[in-house]
Amino acid sequence: MIDKSGSSPKLSRGELITTLTHYYRAEVQRSLAWRERLDLTTNWAVGSTAAVLGFGFSHPEFPHIFFLFGLAIVYILLYVESRRYRFYDAYEYRVRLLHQHFIYGALTGILDLDKESFWVAELASDLRHPQYKMDRLHALGRRLLANYIYLFAVLLSGWLFKIKIHPEPSHSWRQFVDQAAIGGLSGWLVLLGIAMFVLHLLVLAWHGRKPLGGRDLLYPPATRPTKPHRHSD
Repeated sequence: MIDKSGSSPKLSRGELITTLTHYYRAEVQRSLAWRERLDLTTNWAVGSTAAVLGFGFSHPEFPHIFFLFGLAIVYILLYVESRRYRFYDAYEYRVRLLHQHFIYGALTGILDLDKESFWVAELASDLRHPQYKMDRLHALGRRLLANYIYLFAVLLSGWLFKIKIHPEPSHSWRQFVDQAAIGGLSGWLVLLGIAMFVLHLLVLAWHGRKPLGGRDLLYPPATRPTKPHRHSD
């Protein structure tokens, strides 16, 4: 008999658990896929840094602007990785929901599948209306602190050393500033521009250290389920 009421049949508890189990496996795979994309972008950045250092110092004819080109490449990769990190964080949030409520509840025997419970409503809402869990600046800061701050430090150190030795070793601060010039730009303007770039990186790092306003924790510590005590025999 065909149901003409228009209402969908309600899943039993066992069917719901089976559905969530298969969904959990799929969400973990998607989270791992984005994690691999993050690692791939980081590998590109490390390889680009190594290539710039290798070519920059093995070819005396390359000017110090070659290192600035390397900084631009690494920064572009940082921007790409921050975008991927926002996707990864959004999917990882669902995995953490399932870990801390579905898997935990199944292991402790207090599994709450009521549609009004926090985690079920939160997961359903996030599936229907997907959204990022952090803004672009925070993602840039997170990835910068994770890996890219070291790559920028290496490239900037190599850039300063290249200025000191190219086209000839500098023996005074004035000669160093003169050798930092790029075309019609004076050395002072170039150094000032790099100083502003470093300040920009510090601001991003500060954003990366800021808390996410509660998004890191799925529930306040006061409502965190107590750790089950192990009974002694």
